[in-house]
Amino acid sequence: MSSAREMSDGELVGRVSGGDETAFREILRRYRERVLAICLRMLKNRTEAEEAAQDSFVKAYYHLESFDKSRDFSAWLAGIAINECRDRLRKRSRFRKLFREIPENDLGSRQVSQDEDYESKVRIRAIENAIEQLPEKLREVLVLRAYADYSYEEIAGILNIEIGTVMSRLHRSRAKLTEIIKRGTRQ
Repeated sequence: MSSAREMSDGELVGRVSGGDETAFREILRRYRERVLAICLRMLKNRTEAEEAAQDSFVKAYYHLESFDKSRDFSAWLAGIAINECRDRLRKRSRFRKLFREIPENDLGSRQVSQDEDYESKVRIRAIENAIEQLPEKLREVLVLRAYADYSYEEIAGILNIEIGTVMSRLHRSRAKLTEIIKRGTRQ
C-alpha cells in the first residue's frame, strides 16, 4: 500500500470519501500554500485570507462527492477559493468599514527583508497598490496566473470562461497595471 504522499489527487479524493483523514491532511499539505496565495491576493488581508482558505478546504471536504474525477482537482479547489473570495468581497462592499481595511504591513505580499533597498520596497508597494486597483475579473486572472501559477486552460476551468477570455483578461490586466504604475510615478 502506497503512502498518501505518493498517491494521485484522484486517489486521495477517493480515500477521503471513504473516511481517510490522512488523505485529507495530504490534500491540505499539497494545496494549502496555493489556496492561501489566491486568497491573499484577492482579499489583501492576511487574517481574512486565512479564514477564506480554511473555509475553502471545508467546502471542498463537504463537496468531494460532487467532484468530477475527470477534472483537475487543483483547478476545482482553486475555483472554490475564488468563489469564497468573491462572496467575501461582495459582503465587504455591502458593509463599509469605519477603519482602513488594509494595514500597511498586511498586504498579502511576500515579506520584504531589512536587507532590501528602499527602491525595491517602493516598487513592490507600487505593484501591490496597482493590483488592488484592478477590477475583480482582471485581478482574478492575474492572481491565478502570476501567483498561483495556473495554466490558461486551468484558469478557464476555474473561472468557467473560455481560454480566449483568459488571455484577453490577462493582457488587459497587465496593460492596466502598467498604466496604474506609470500614473502613480508621475504624481
